[in-house]
Amino acid sequence: MILREVYGRTLNSQNDTYFLPADNEEHRRLDLQHHIYTLMLGGLYPAGNLVRWALRPRADRRPSILDIGTGSGRWVIDMAIEFSHCDVVGVDLAPPRLEGEIPSNCRFEIDDANLGFAHFYQSFDVVHARAISMGIRDYPAFLRELALTLRPGGILLLGEGEMQLYDERQRPVSFSETTSSSTERIFFAGYNAIKTRGGSIEAAGMSPSWLRSIDSLIDVGWAKAFVPIGPWIYSNEKDRVLAEMLRTNCLSYISGLSPLLLSDGYLPESVERMKREAAAELLELKVHLHSRWSFAWAVKKP
Repeated sequence: MILREVYGRTLNSQNDTYFLPADNEEHRRLDLQHHIYTLMLGGLYPAGNLVRWALRPRADRRPSILDIGTGSGRWVIDMAIEFSHCDVVGVDLAPPRLEGEIPSNCRFEIDDANLGFAHFYQSFDVVHARAISMGIRDYPAFLRELALTLRPGGILLLGEGEMQLYDERQRPVSFSETTSSSTERIFFAGYNAIKTRGGSIEAAGMSPSWLRSIDSLIDVGWAKAFVPIGPWIYSNEKDRVLAEMLRTNCLSYISGLSPLLLSDGYLPESVERMKREAAAELLELKVHLHSRWSFAWAVKKP
C-alpha cells in the first residue's frame, strides 16, 4: 500500500519521518505553495541564467530535469511546458494529483529520497528539491546524493520555507508558555514533532554551508525572502497578494497538522483548540508574523 489513513487524513506509507498528508486537500495546498514560490522568484526557479544555460538545447542528447518531493506535480508540469525540449522526472512518496492531459516529456515515480538515487547518477542537468527537508533524515547526505545525480555543469536548486517564525521586525520569535500566541504555539508544536521524527528542520539555513562542503559543487548561491503571514503590512499589490496567499497556505498547513501532533502525544481537544485559535488569529490579523523562505543553488564542476 502506498497510502494509509491516519487520524482522518491520507498519508504516505513509506516514510514515517514525513508525516504531513498526501491527499487532495494537501495537494491543493501544495499547488498554492507552488504559486507562492513562483511569485516570490518571478518564475519557476532561482539562478535563472544558470538554469537556462544548463538546459540549453544540445545536438547530442535531450537535457533532463529531476524534481525531488514533487508533491502535486505542478512544478514538473510547468517545467515540462517551459522546456519542451527537455525530459522532466518527478519523484515523491505518493502519487501526484494530476488533472487533464500532462506534457509527454514528463513522468512521475514513487520513491523515498532517504534511500538514495544510485539509478540516477550523472543523469540530470537540473535537480530541484523544494519543501522536502521535514522528510529527510540526513540532509547533508541527501545533498551529496543529489550532487551525484547531476551531470558535469548541471545545477542543483533548493527551496525551503522555515518552520521558525519571525516578528514584525523580522527577528526570530522565541516560544513562551505564557506569552506566545496560538499561531506560535502550533508552529512550535509542529517544529518539535517534526524534529522528534528526525526531519531536517535546520536545512533552510544550513544548506549553503552544506553545499560548499561538497567537493564536486562550485558557485554556491543563496537568497532569502521574508513574507508577512497575512496582509497586515504590504507596500504594493504584489506584496498584498503574496501575504494573502501565504496566510491561506498557513491555514491549510495548520489544518493538516493533526496526524503529526496526535501521533506526538497531543490530546485531540488540545490540537483542535490550537488549530481553531490559530486560524482565528490569522483570519482576524491579530498576529503580525513573517515567514522566511530560503533558496540555495550550486553548479557541478564541469
